[in-house]
Parts: sequence; C-alpha cells; structure tokens
Amino acid sequence: MTLSNSLDIIPRMGSGVIEHCDTTRGHVDKDIAALAESLRGCRSRRISLSYISWLPLEILTTIFTYIVEEDTPKSHTGTPRPNGAPISMIITHVCRHWRQVALECPTLWAYLNCVSANCLDMMLERSKKIALVVIYRSPGSLRKCFQQILSQLPRIKFLQLCSYPWNVNRILDCLSSQPAPLLQSFKFSVAGKSNSRVMGSISDAVFQGRAPLLRSVELMECTFSWTSCIFSGLRTLDVRRIGSASYPTLSQLLSTLRRMPELEQLTLGLSSRISDDTELSDRVPLTQLKSIALDACTLRNAVSLFSCLAFPVDVKIALNLAPIGSCLSDLFSAMHKDPDGSGPIIRSMRASLSYHTFGVQFGTSTTFKSKYSWDPHNDDILLSIQFKCSSSTRKPPIIFDMCQMIPHRQIQSLFVTSSLVLRENFWRVGSSDLPELENIQLSGTCNMRSLIAVLQSGGTQRSDMAYPSLHALEFENIDFGCGEAEELQDIAIMRAGHGVGIHELRLVKCRNLVDDRVQFLKEVVTDVDWDGHEEGLVGGSGSGGGCLCHICRDDSSSGEDYMQALLHSDYDYDPDSDAYSED
Repeated sequence: MTLSNSLDIIPRMGSGVIEHCDTTRGHVDKDIAALAESLRGCRSRRISLSYISWLPLEILTTIFTYIVEEDTPKSHTGTPRPNGAPISMIITHVCRHWRQVALECPTLWAYLNCVSANCLDMMLERSKKIALVVIYRSPGSLRKCFQQILSQLPRIKFLQLCSYPWNVNRILDCLSSQPAPLLQSFKFSVAGKSNSRVMGSISDAVFQGRAPLLRSVELMECTFSWTSCIFSGLRTLDVRRIGSASYPTLSQLLSTLRRMPELEQLTLGLSSRISDDTELSDRVPLTQLKSIALDACTLRNAVSLFSCLAFPVDVKIALNLAPIGSCLSDLFSAMHKDPDGSGPIIRSMRASLSYHTFGVQFGTSTTFKSKYSWDPHNDDILLSIQFKCSSSTRKPPIIFDMCQMIPHRQIQSLFVTSSLVLRENFWRVGSSDLPELENIQLSGTCNMRSLIAVLQSGGTQRSDMAYPSLHALEFENIDFGCGEAEELQDIAIMRAGHGVGIHELRLVKCRNLVDDRVQFLKEVVTDVDWDGHEEGLVGGSGSGGGCLCHICRDDSSSGEDYMQALLHSDYDYDPDSDAYSED
C-alpha cells in the first residue's frame, strides 16, 4: 500500500473514532494523576514514619535553630544563595511537617544573612518581634535593601554591614534615625578605596546616642570620632585600617580606653606613628583584658601604647609589625613591666621563617594545636610576633634574642618552619639559649645539614653536648641528603653513650628516605614513627639522572640554585652584632 492510499483511509475512519481516542486518553490521564497523587501520599506516609519525624517538636526546633545559627558565621564570602533564599526557607521545602514546625518558630526567621530584598518582607513578618541578627558582608547584597533593614534598628541585636563608599552617608543617616536598645554587637566596614572628605563620620549621632547594651564594636576603613558614644563600656574593640581623618593621638586613644574598664579583647591597626602628645602619669588599667592584637603596627607605636597600659600578666599578645628596629628590648620591657613577678610558664617556641616575613610564637603548652598562623585568639599562644624582614633583620637567630627577653621561660619544645637556609650558627645559638630543650621539630624547604653538624659536635661530657636535654626529633617535608640518615644514626649512638639519647624520631613526608635507612634508625632509636613515604631526589636527563640532594649536588652545575639559597640564607649574620636597625 502506498503512502497516498494510507492517507486516504483517515477520512473514512470518521469523527467517532477520534472522539473515542480523545475520551479514552482523558480517562487515562485521570488515572495517571490519581496514581501520582496516591504515590505522593505514600511517600508522605513513608516520610512520616522516619525516625526524625517522631522527634518532639522542641528537639526538632532546636536542631533547626542550630543549623541556622551555624550557617550564619560560616558564610564568609557574604554571597547570598541562589535567589537569595535563606536556609530557613530551604528547611520549609523538605516536607509538610518540617514546614509547619519552621513556620511556627520565629527564631529561624530572625537571621538575615545576606537575604535578598525579595525575601526580606517575608523574613521580617515570620520573625514576628524576635530580636534580629543582621549580617551583610557583601556591599552588593546590601545596596538594595539597607533602608528596609535599618528601619528595624530597634529590633536588631547583632549588626554587621559592609558598604560601598558612596552609600556610607545614607547608611549613617539610617543608623542615626533611631535608637538601638537591643544592639549588642556592631561591625561596619567600607569596601574599596574611600574618600574621607566625602564620606561621613560615625559620631555621637549614631543610634541617637542610645545603645545601652552595645559591648562589641569592629570598624574597618571607616571614618569616626574617638569621642563617639559607641566607644564606651565595650568588651571588644577592633579598629583597623584607620584613615588619616580618624587617626588618633596617644592621648585620644588612652582617653577612649579609659571609658572601657571591662574591655576583654582589643585589636588595633596603627600603621602610622602616634603622636606622643601626653606625659605618662597613671597607666590605663585594663584589668579584664584577655587579648590584645596590634595589626600592621610600627614598633614605636607598640612601645608607646604598651608603656601606657596596665593589664594582667596572662594577656595574650599578638603583634604584626613593620620591620623591627633597635628598640626591640624596649618592646619587651613595655609588655613585661614586672619580669620578676609571677606569670605563666612559657614551654614552647615556634618560628616561621621566610624571605619577607618572620613569625615567632611562645606558648604555655609543649605542643601547638594548629599550624602556624597569626591568630590572636589561640588559647595556648601567649605571645605572637610577626614582622616584615629588611636586609638588616633577615637573621634567623633573632628569634633566640627575643626568647631571651621572655620572662618565665622554660622552653622544652622548638618548632621551626623555614624556607631559608639555616646555617650552623642558628642551631648553635639555639643550643646556648635553650638548655632545657627536649624536642625539635623542623619542617619546610630547608635541609637538616647544619642541625646534624651541630648535633655531631661536643666533647666527652654531657654538659659539652649540643642541646643536652634533647630526646625527640621530628622532620616534616625535609630532603635527606645522601648519608644523613646514617649520620643521624651515629648521632643517636653517640648521644646514648653520653646518657642523652634520642628516644623519639618522627619522619613525615621526607624525601630521599627509604625503608632500609629507616630500619637502621630503628635499631638505635626506641620510638621511630615513619609514614612510609618514599620519594627519591633523582634528576631527569638534563641533570644526568644523578642525585639532586644538597650533598650530591655540585655547585658548578647548579650555580643558580646555590646563589638563590645563599640569597635566602643568614650568610652574613654577625653573632657579635645586635644592630637590628629599622629601614
């Protein structure tokens, strides 16, 4: 049958057949819809039989609240979710039961974390009269809705805003339009370069001078008056990147701190020199202070400020300094005004050494819980100093000079991470200054050649040995030179013969180390913890396929590497000179 003949049949089928097909299809569609509804009902019943659905409403509400509260500080980018949907709304889309529970809990809707303008009305309505937590870390997400948000100022207990410079004046007008009777924490920052001549200043007009519960203020890149009402009765003050229009004199800063007798956390960025416009009479007492951090600060500013403060001996101090100068001893004298008095015992020291930056930390524990970072809130670190290096201060042994200025020191553990070539003098100074040292941990791109050389030296008496109390070594990401594992074995044998043996050895991700060499070490060291990492240092065809360890490498064939290492070393360190002049 041809196609034309087939098409001729269609008209002869009649309209009745077509109507029958349409009717039958409609019945089938209804059956499908009924089955889909039945399936949906079965799924809903199945969900209702899950264990979490039988939790008491109080517990389920607590779980939801915890999720919302945890999500708020973790949103570091300040970028809203797709369509600006808050996590409380996502919860309502899981199932009917969860939706009902969430809608009946106003607390879930009180966290305005970069909520888009489209969702704000809904959030404010569902939160009822609950105190609000408002966080907008992104100026883009705040731009379209700050007026609507700040109209709720009397309800806000936590307020964090980041604004573009051109919106600052309008935001300050909103902040000054109403009191903030519930506000406990206020954080305000300006993104991008700001023009202080155009941008308004935070003054006594903010919150109409009425924020009686305010205890925490953090300002960055802002213009403000140090006499503002927000600087009274605080427990946390964090002010950084202070513009020239707001830069304080020493008397202004001290006067502000006097209005905070219960201050616990203080962070200041003092990059320009503070004018000493006051004579020291009585120091400002900060008896409740727990930590003080000076960020991007000059050494002279740090000395001036510490000289005028009186605080407990166990205050955690974190300093991020410009290149340090000759008044290093003045800094420690200002921080530790009574070095012979009682105080916490310093048991560990950690140094992070790179070409541009040195960091030194002193802790009360013999271990550090985390990797090195400039963190003023770390519980175990009592003093943290990080500073930029100049040509005259790029001397690794300077960290031991600092150690000698620390009161109540009984350093038992030394942790060194370095990308510099540490020469023998570094380890000799350490041996002289740290007689009670029990543990050395070395990591980074440096090698262990100089440490081995120092440990090999010594006389026949225990007192003549380098690091006479040392019994534990740890190497991480270190390149072993050919023969250094055997030298380490000889050192362990020699020290054991003098009663100062190495009892613990930990090897993590070390290169040019194989199982046979580790087995030799296990014969003389009681506890050897090796991760089994085997990675050679054999070069490619360009290097002749030979060993590339620092011992086998010929200076003439790798002159560039040698000069680079020399550039990053403390080659010109003079142990008899203490001139750390400021650039």
